[in-house]
Amino acid sequence: MTVPHRMSVKFYFEDLSVDVEEFIPVFHRWIREDVVPNELLLDVADYKHIIDGPAILLVGHEADYVVDLTGGMPGLQYVRKRDLGADLPEALATTLAQALNGIKLAETDVELQGKLKLRTDAATIVLLDRLNYPNRSPNGSGAGDAGEAVRSQLADSLTALFGGDTTITRVENDAREPLTFELNAPSAPDVDTLLGRL
Repeated sequence: MTVPHRMSVKFYFEDLSVDVEEFIPVFHRWIREDVVPNELLLDVADYKHIIDGPAILLVGHEADYVVDLTGGMPGLQYVRKRDLGADLPEALATTLAQALNGIKLAETDVELQGKLKLRTDAATIVLLDRLNYPNRSPNGSGAGDAGEAVRSQLADSLTALFGGDTTITRVENDAREPLTFELNAPSAPDVDTLLGRL
């Protein structure tokens, strides 16, 4: 399948009352100390005033890191914007590897002092490319919809990575929204194990 123009994955915080303000100095230090391999980080934006949306955004050349509060489910979202790979499985692997690395950096950050923990047993994956990956067919009938083919391909890759009890469910959102999937992996290993498998 064609590589998507952009792709995101969001992992959720275990503690839903996380203080998003704490990420501002952390993200600024990530820029100064160049802590993310293979990425150029540029700026930090504060969007805490937006209700039920992105709160703190770390803008990069290749990708953005977002402390996201959408749906009342706070988490760390990684949005890959370029250099995803040659096809959908490569794009998924690139996005997951960098997202999991971001989780590890956040969980071990000296300023956050181990207060932060993200779950690996659930995530939201979004293909931010409505041209190549339409959410619905143009006539609305479902014929020609990319959803099931994408879900099947994602399931193959994610089951191998997260474990045999992994399920991938398509989110039935508005046709104007990007194609979105929920990952549920009750037996998912920890971040280090997942990174070792990628």
